[in-house]
Amino acid sequence: GQHLVIGGSGDGGHVANVEWNKHKLLSEIYLDENKDDENLREVGVIPAVKCVKYLHNTEFFAVAQTKYTYIYDKRGLEIHRLDKHRDVFAMDFLPKHFLLTTVGREGIVRWQDTTHGEIVAEHRTKLGKCSVLRRSEYNAVTHLGHSNGTVTLWSPNQGQALVKMLCHRGRVNALALDQSGRYMATTGLDCQIKVWDLRKYQELHAYYAPTEVKAMDISQRGMLAISYGSRVQIWNEALKTKAKAPYLNHQFVNGSKVFDVKFCPYEDVLAVGHSKGVTNILVPGSGEPNYDTFVANPFETKNQRREMEVAKLLDKLPSEMIQLDPNAIGQLRDVPKEVQKERREAALRAEMEAKMKQREKNESKTKMKGKNRASKRYRKKQINVIDDKMMAKLEAKKAREEGYKKRANEQGRAKPGVRAGAASDAPRKPDDAPDALRRFYK
Repeated sequence: GQHLVIGGSGDGGHVANVEWNKHKLLSEIYLDENKDDENLREVGVIPAVKCVKYLHNTEFFAVAQTKYTYIYDKRGLEIHRLDKHRDVFAMDFLPKHFLLTTVGREGIVRWQDTTHGEIVAEHRTKLGKCSVLRRSEYNAVTHLGHSNGTVTLWSPNQGQALVKMLCHRGRVNALALDQSGRYMATTGLDCQIKVWDLRKYQELHAYYAPTEVKAMDISQRGMLAISYGSRVQIWNEALKTKAKAPYLNHQFVNGSKVFDVKFCPYEDVLAVGHSKGVTNILVPGSGEPNYDTFVANPFETKNQRREMEVAKLLDKLPSEMIQLDPNAIGQLRDVPKEVQKERREAALRAEMEAKMKQREKNESKTKMKGKNRASKRYRKKQINVIDDKMMAKLEAKKAREEGYKKRANEQGRAKPGVRAGAASDAPRKPDDAPDALRRFYK
């Protein structure tokens, strides 16, 4: 809010970069693009500055001239010529995305990234030439006012308008947005000033002006400034509720016609551009008294400005994040319950089919795992081999069997692990006898 860049059509085009609070002129440019063109001089066409705009800081500013748009530095030296931005009537800059937005005679809205110089997107509005453009501080969506009374909302991510609103019965002359992004004020050829709620896209209330309103702006604290003819009016608390009378009135004398009005951020000052020059008006309570140095520092030094520029570049947001609801970024959309049920059933069917296929595959395959190993084949061969060891094993087994039979006949005891036979004289097993003694009973 410490610097001011102004542009006019006098002397074939004039641009001045001023540090207004110190009354210090930083640079001044006189533009006379067609001074050697006799045809233009005969018909009386004078090159004009249509609009000017600071970029990410006060070191650079863009100027929309007769044919092309140019970028100058703070000393007034030409840095770039933007050939694709021709016949521009209005432009704005998105500081968080580093995008220069323009619209003009062709009716094409363009977004150009000022970090690498490429055109991010360009969309044809199909509504003719446009001279009203504003950006939203809330979601960075571009608002355009057209000659048929409609206001359209645009994003570089979509080739058609996000929202199209019929606001006036005639050309839209100006529009303004508040800092919260909830309210929009528009004015048109029907001499009406309408306040809209952007959450519901409905009209809240309307004001009437005696003549056609040419410019308007909304301050950081929600004050509405309008201008018609040579008069400027400031309305306080006119957005949420309908005000009965203006807060301030200012009348310019000597036939000064007002062209534009802008509030100064963090200052109670309103800048008015008219046919005689630029005038600053004090408007108590219009600026934000508490500033955040991480957002805007009115007293920053050269080193702080450099560090802020690097921090902004590191925190630069991609253009794909520009949408109507910025809070939806990073959130997951809930899947309907019907879709969830269908997905579960489909996953269950797929799992069952996979199990059936695997089962059929296992049944068809012969299980021969481990049956043909070398140790198994060796033991099979050794079964039929009769040697001293095998004879000793057989005799020991036969002796054990005979001992079991002898004890069963003499003592009525059964073989270990087997109950006594029915023919033995062993007693019957009591109900409370443990299972470990079952071989001693029938």
